[in-house]
Amino acid sequence: MSKFEGQVDSQFDGQKEKEEQAEQQEQEKQQEQKERRSFAVEGIVERREHTRYAVDAWAEVMVKDGTMLFRGQVLDVSQGGCYIETEARLRLAPGTPVEIVFRAHDRVLRCEGTSRMVRTRGAGFLFETMSAKVRVELEGLIAELSGERG
Repeated sequence: MSKFEGQVDSQFDGQKEKEEQAEQQEQEKQQEQKERRSFAVEGIVERREHTRYAVDAWAEVMVKDGTMLFRGQVLDVSQGGCYIETEARLRLAPGTPVEIVFRAHDRVLRCEGTSRMVRTRGAGFLFETMSAKVRVELEGLIAELSGERG
């Protein structure tokens, strides 16, 4: 065995180990998202007025006083609000007024809302004010997500 064979093998082993770690992290992230998207968690009383539906959409959120703007992925939506996952460090108190613009299923929805709960990697928002047109678009989106429409 040459003196380089062991070095080459150890380099490939290190790369393989990194790839396995990255794959494991991706699987953990997907499981975490799946858990957040679940409709009910054992032992927790559901206080939401409206059913949430998993959605694959992107959003921009601007705090009304202009102190923060961030982008994120909308994980679920209902008639009453949505949950947005983000890499941004959120420093929002519950009740902070925001403007939300999100794109889903060829729709662009813009509305005002308030932060309800803030987590490490995202936040839940309650929809407050939206035009009649946006309300109809939201209802159409939810009908699609719930399987009521093609």
